[in-house]
Amino acid sequence: MKSRLTSKFINKYLLPHRSIIFNSEQAFDKFLTKRKTLNEKKHKQPETLNVKSDLDKQMLGDMQVFRFRFRHSHEKKILYIPGGYNTLQPSVFHWRFMDKLALSTLNEIVMPIYPKAPNYNIDDTFTAIFDVYNQLLTEVKCEDIVVMGDGTGGALALSMIQQLRDNNEALPNKLYLISPMLDAQLDNDGITEALDKKDVIVDKQGVQRILDVWSQHLPLDDKRVSPIYGNLEGLPPIYMYGGAYEIYLPDMQRFTEMLRDRDQEIHFYEYKRMIHAFPLLPIRESHKVVKQIVETLNHD
Repeated sequence: MKSRLTSKFINKYLLPHRSIIFNSEQAFDKFLTKRKTLNEKKHKQPETLNVKSDLDKQMLGDMQVFRFRFRHSHEKKILYIPGGYNTLQPSVFHWRFMDKLALSTLNEIVMPIYPKAPNYNIDDTFTAIFDVYNQLLTEVKCEDIVVMGDGTGGALALSMIQQLRDNNEALPNKLYLISPMLDAQLDNDGITEALDKKDVIVDKQGVQRILDVWSQHLPLDDKRVSPIYGNLEGLPPIYMYGGAYEIYLPDMQRFTEMLRDRDQEIHFYEYKRMIHAFPLLPIRESHKVVKQIVETLNHD
């Protein structure tokens, strides 16, 4: 990444706090022990962040739910499922992005702090996400709900919608995927050594180790873990954003081709020289993505 600004965020905020590179089993065990303790604590608004939108803090059962809205707008909802390899809590960049989405889209942004590994497993996570979605259905019609997610949160979002479709339940109006993890096997031929070196955020072995714990040792190609193997028909329109410097990119490209072969509506925006989940960073390209989201939200 040549941008000095982006490199600053990577080196100062992302790598020290969200690295999933483990040099040994002991290092991985230490990471999980730390996550267990941290995830038992209540998630809080970052102290360094001044949220401009109105912030509502709620509980849905034992789960925290944060709602961001501007000028009391709540007629349309964006259910945002933040990524973090199903173990990390939302970062300050997630919080900034939620605030920006609320102010830009005039939708209420709903961000659940869903159950995560190692304290909880795949069944707990999906149960909680469905609970939030069903709660929103008591407030507005499904046509007024959009689902978004980044990274593994994007995988959860897509899998959730596939499960809704399989059960003949109400689907949201649109699905937005930001740098989604679509195939946990990460064995796409396009994931070259050169691309792997460019991706300074996502580590293949780290992702797979964490997902193995979270999924209770399901195969990596299980459709709830890797939604690219689920049924890709009958889904709402999908809008997807990816960077050229992330190992998830080849599967995003493959996913796009698979959807187009099925006449499924897909809009894929590939950004040059961008890293994983770049729209969350306070950089120029993020403003472009938010503008595209606003334009497509209002497009039927």
